[in-house]
Amino acid sequence: MISYKLDFSVPQKKKGLTDSELARRMNISRSSIGYLKVRNGIDFDTLTKLCQVLEVEPKDLFVKYEVK
Repeated sequence: MISYKLDFSVPQKKKGLTDSELARRMNISRSSIGYLKVRNGIDFDTLTKLCQVLEVEPKDLFVKYEVK
């Protein structure tokens, strides 16, 4: 089965943003960034903020993987 997960580590590194700086620019807590990295879902408002700060499209933040 194929599934998708949120992975914004590459665009975050390209922008040279720490988790703290990303959180500041998104106006969310640092712990929320950690939560986004491990959870399976994201709300549209947060996704929009993340895309704006990283200057990417939503499709750039999702990675396809196979569930075994």
